[in-house]
Amino acid sequence: MSLLWIVVGAALILDAVIVSFTSSLSSGVVATFVLGVLYLLHGLHRDRTRAGTRRSLFRWVKVFVPVATALVLVLFASIASLGRTDTVSHQEDAVIVLGAALKGEEVTPSLRSRLDAAVGYSVANPDAVIVVAGGQGPGESVTEALAMERYLISHGVSEDRIIRESRSTSTYENFVLTKGLLDAHFDADYTTAFITSDYHVFRAGEIAEEAGIGSTHVHADTPWYEIPVDYVRESLAITKFVLTGR
Repeated sequence: MSLLWIVVGAALILDAVIVSFTSSLSSGVVATFVLGVLYLLHGLHRDRTRAGTRRSLFRWVKVFVPVATALVLVLFASIASLGRTDTVSHQEDAVIVLGAALKGEEVTPSLRSRLDAAVGYSVANPDAVIVVAGGQGPGESVTEALAMERYLISHGVSEDRIIRESRSTSTYENFVLTKGLLDAHFDADYTTAFITSDYHVFRAGEIAEEAGIGSTHVHADTPWYEIPVDYVRESLAITKFVLTGR
């Protein structure tokens, strides 16, 4: 059993390092790295003998870590199950593509997956307006919206179908600012869908409702090597959302 914790810990540390190079340094990368270190230390010290109070404390740690890990895995499975169940009709008036981190001005794998889903949606619903939503964050040399627009145009989406929302710095702002743009664009009521990564669908849907946008959704697949980092980060974000509403 100790070997299992050591292997899992080492794998999480390696994954965090890989994602930091392929994408960007984020809270998910840091949290995954720290979690990997904790698992590694837990495995290395699991079978060591402790005396007195320290022995009793270590026994509780040996129980707590597997139970907490099992609960986290259940959360991961729930997020994935909900996230991969699409609800779109492909008759919506607009589709909102939620931004993700860039590396300089380069589209990262996670964002590329969202944009590929948007290209597929644009073919299935050629009349829909496409909103690319995302401002400019640390380590980004252009806004996410501009990079997203360039990607979509290079993959055959007409520029006149695209609306850029370039000021947002969070999912909540993505939806609030996009709603303002769509309210101005459409003369009457309109329907929307949003596109985001599978792990993000649940929280994004809740935030969309809070922002006043009732929306269907399409998921984008998470690159396999980003799954640990993205799901760890999303678990922290869901915890924050439950506690604060944002």
